[in-house]
Amino acid sequence: MKSLFVMKKAIVSLVALLFSVISLGAFANDAVWFGNKNATRILHINSTMDLASFEPILNAFVSLYPNVRLAYRDVSTQDLYFLVMEEQKEPVASLAISSAMDLHLKLVNDGYAQTYQSEATTLLPDNFKWRDQLFAFSLEPVVMLVNKQAFPGVLPEDRQSLLQTIRQHGKEMTRRIGTYDIRQSGVGYLLASQDARQADATWGRLLEAFGNHDIQTYCCTHEIIDDIASGKLAVGYNLLGSYASQRAQEDDRLKMILPKDYTLMLMRTAFIPNNAPNVRDAGLFLDFLLSDTTTNK
Repeated sequence: MKSLFVMKKAIVSLVALLFSVISLGAFANDAVWFGNKNATRILHINSTMDLASFEPILNAFVSLYPNVRLAYRDVSTQDLYFLVMEEQKEPVASLAISSAMDLHLKLVNDGYAQTYQSEATTLLPDNFKWRDQLFAFSLEPVVMLVNKQAFPGVLPEDRQSLLQTIRQHGKEMTRRIGTYDIRQSGVGYLLASQDARQADATWGRLLEAFGNHDIQTYCCTHEIIDDIASGKLAVGYNLLGSYASQRAQEDDRLKMILPKDYTLMLMRTAFIPNNAPNVRDAGLFLDFLLSDTTTNK
């Protein structure tokens, strides 16, 4: 992860921003339970993975390990960052999973994770792990998603063509572009910071167009995609590819686009907190996640 995680300035700026907007009710989500109620062991997981997408993996795990019952708490990337620190006082979760890889890296570097080694982690490529404490189990593109029926003009193939459509069809595009709210979404801030580095002048012009056409901002991917599918939005910008691809396969009105100028790539990462109550089963679940990564490296 040496090259992918050189983001110190973005991390410092993001943490300052997050502290300015955190609310006392940030950690109110209830856990969803999986597995046998009579299981002898319980594993709590705090994660930013959308439950609807991650549920098959959770069900597969409890089928393979019937003695383990899972409590899965789905939170935002921002909330998860603070939740890991909050649970230092009263540990609950034994595994933390996030798409905001910069925030997860900071937590590891700040001493909130413990070392874990297994056959699965040993087989991981070096750029998929950090200090034997942080482990990546997926690598996915960051994409645009359009509603073909709602989008005016030719579908965009890159940021410049999206900008041209916004300028040419200003009325039709006003309030119909969606992306993450960087005040709520850690991964949204990360992606915006990387756009600022990659796109140079294009990103500035695109930001101006977004602002002039009242871009709609969201905390979570599924909310953006729902509004694209309904036609409320014509396009979603900087969405996680796994979610966009899944919905595009299910709905012919939707098309996922990998921008041709450049496509950002994002890792989903996991670590075991340094005070995890159930390290044994956290390791089992981590190895289960990594099994496809190591066999398909």
